[in-house]
Amino acid sequence: MNQQEFWRELQQLIYQSRELSETTQTQSEKLLQIQDSPSLPTQLIIETVCNGAVYLNERSHLNFPAIIPYISLSGNQQIALEMALSNSPIALISGTAATGKTRIANNLAHAAINHSHRVLILTNHTASLTAYHHLTTYPFLLSQTQNYQQWIINQLCSQNFAQPQMDYLPLHLLPDVELAKLRTSAKLEKWLLIIQNNLHQELIELLKSEFPHLSQSRLQLLAYRLKQLEPLLQQQLKLSQIYNHLSAQALAEIANQMMENPQVPILATVAEFMHPENHYFWESNFDLIIVDEAHSLNWIELIILSGLCQKLVLLGEEIPTYYRQNRNKNSFFTRFPQCLQWLKQHLLPTYVYQLNEQFRIHPEIAEIVYPCISKDWVQTQYWNINDLLPQTPQRLVWQDVPHENAGQQIINFIQSIQTSNPEIIQKIGIITFSIENRDYLKNNLTIEDNQIFIGTIEEWYGNEKEIMIVDCAVTPENMTIENINTALTRGKDYLFLFGDYDLWKISKSPIQSLLNQPAFYKERLVLI
Repeated sequence: MNQQEFWRELQQLIYQSRELSETTQTQSEKLLQIQDSPSLPTQLIIETVCNGAVYLNERSHLNFPAIIPYISLSGNQQIALEMALSNSPIALISGTAATGKTRIANNLAHAAINHSHRVLILTNHTASLTAYHHLTTYPFLLSQTQNYQQWIINQLCSQNFAQPQMDYLPLHLLPDVELAKLRTSAKLEKWLLIIQNNLHQELIELLKSEFPHLSQSRLQLLAYRLKQLEPLLQQQLKLSQIYNHLSAQALAEIANQMMENPQVPILATVAEFMHPENHYFWESNFDLIIVDEAHSLNWIELIILSGLCQKLVLLGEEIPTYYRQNRNKNSFFTRFPQCLQWLKQHLLPTYVYQLNEQFRIHPEIAEIVYPCISKDWVQTQYWNINDLLPQTPQRLVWQDVPHENAGQQIINFIQSIQTSNPEIIQKIGIITFSIENRDYLKNNLTIEDNQIFIGTIEEWYGNEKEIMIVDCAVTPENMTIENINTALTRGKDYLFLFGDYDLWKISKSPIQSLLNQPAFYKERLVLI
C-alpha cells in the first residue's frame, strides 16, 4: 500500500461505515486537510502502515524537563511515563486492567499543564473521566450543557479563576480549612480591615467570636497566618471585586482569550469530541492528546486525532476477538479494524511500552483472573492485603444460582455480611451488566445497604472497591471482552460472581477458560 491508497481507502471507510451526514462530510473534509499537512504523529502512522516499522528523525517540541511524579509510580510505570514525556510523536502504552495506565496519564497531564502545553484528554467511557477532574487547574468537560465559551464565563462569574489557590506557599503558611472560611469576598471586606488595624494579640481575641470552637493555640496560629498572608488576601479581594464588576462584553473578551489558554485542559469521551457540535475543536492545535482506553479507537478517529497534535499518547489494552481476520478482503482497514492492536505489533519498540505489573488485585485473585483476560505476563505487586471477611476462606467465588434468583441472593449475601460486620458495607461495590438488574438491586436493598455503590459496567470504569460483587444474570454470548475484563478487575480483596455456572461455562462464554481452571472455586446456593 502506498500513501495515496492509504488515504483513498480511509475515505472509503468513512462512507461505508456511516450514512451520508454532516459528520461524514466533516470527517472527510478534515482528513483532506490532514492529508495536505500531516502532523508528525500522522506521518509516523502512515509510514508504518505503508512501509513497515520506521523511525522519524523529526521530533516534537514539547521539551519536558525531568519531573517528579505527583502521583507515585513504580519503576515500570516511571519508564512508561518517560516515554510519554519524550519528544517522539507517538507513545503507545499497553497494559491490562490495574497496571497503572490512568496514573501515568494523570502524571503526564499534570506535567503538560504545568509547562503551559495545551492538552486534550479523551476516554471511551464518561465514568473514566472522573480520574482527571482534579488536575491542577479547572478542566473543561465537553459533556457539560453549555459550550466552551459560556463555561469559561460562568467560571469567571463564580470567581473560580479569580480566587488564588495558595498551593505554593512556604510550608509554615500552607492554607487550612479555618483560613479558607475567611476568603469569601464578604468576609475579606470585613476582616482585612481588622487584620490591618489590630495587633497580633488583639486579633486573637477578635477571632474567638468567629471561631469559638478553636483552642487558644489554634487561634494564635490562625492570627499569625492572617498577618503573614495580608498582602495576598488584599490581592484576592481586588481580583474578586474586578471580576464582579466586569461587563458582559469584557467577560466575553476574556473568555475568548482563555479559550486558547493551555492552562485549561479539555476532557471528553471520544464520541463527544467527534460529535458535530464540537467540530470547532478540530481547528485547534493541541500540544498533547492523551487517549485513555485507546483500544476502542477506530482508524478514522485515530487519524483525525493524530492530525490535531504534536504528540499523541495512546493508553489501552489488547482486546482479543473471537473472529478470524479475513485477509482476502481488499481494504487494509477492514482486515485490521483494531488500530491500537495493529500499531502495538508494527510500531518500532521505541514508541511502544508494555506494562507488566498490577497493583490492585490480591494475588490469590490475580493468579486465577489474569491468565484468562490477558495473553501477556502480568506480575502482581500487592502490598495492602486486607482480611475483611475472615469467615470466607476463598477470595474469588462463583455463587452458582439460577439467573432469576441472582438479585435476591446478592441481597441475602450482603445482609449476612452486614450482620457480622456493619462497617464493612462501605467497602462493597456491585456491578451489573444491565440497567434492569441495577435498578432491581437499588430498589430492594435496605437504606443501610444503599451505602453500597451499585452501577452498570459502564459506571465502573476507572473505579474499584475492596469487595466486589458481580451480577452475572445475563446471556454470556452478549458480553464483550472489554466488559468482562473490567468486571473481573474492579475488586481488590474479594470477588464474588452470582449466576448460572453451567450457562456461563458454554463454549461461547467469554470466561470459559476462567471457569475451567482447577483453582476456581464454586459454591452452589441451595434455594429452599
